[in-house]
Amino acid sequence: MTERSVPTSVMAELERAESPDALIWFLTITHPDIGEPIRIVSDVFDYVLGGETYTAMPFDGRPLTDNDQMPAAELVVSNVDRRVGFALERSTERAIIDLAVYSSADFDLSADPRTEIGTASRVYGFGRFELSDVEVTVTQIRGRVTLPDYTQEPWPYMRATQDRFPGLFV
Repeated sequence: MTERSVPTSVMAELERAESPDALIWFLTITHPDIGEPIRIVSDVFDYVLGGETYTAMPFDGRPLTDNDQMPAAELVVSNVDRRVGFALERSTERAIIDLAVYSSADFDLSADPRTEIGTASRVYGFGRFELSDVEVTVTQIRGRVTLPDYTQEPWPYMRATQDRFPGLFV
């Protein structure tokens, strides 16, 4: 599911200087060389969202561009877990990125880890995007978040297997 538009009234309320609520960014990185997905939240406290624990690690995420070009964004994450940087830098497979933004009003901020109050409502999000043009340094991982563009891949780069293209095998 890819949601690319945030209601103007919601963004205006959340971004105003006097707003009591903050935007909390949740990032999931999936990669075949890492094993379990990495779940991080752009805060200094851990959060539990949808039964999954997101580790506190402030990162720089941005909404996708919404113009005539392919949707894209830049992502910068601290290179705290070296195995992630090594896997992303050396692998021929791209990491899959899922990002969701929620309001801090949907969480119990007195709990540790922070937990949902009821069911949190996503303000913005996108899923199943790829991390390309990855640059790994000692301190950070920087990459470009885009949709897969199969027209730019060398042929035969990818085989149509049931795991990759389940819709073809219905």
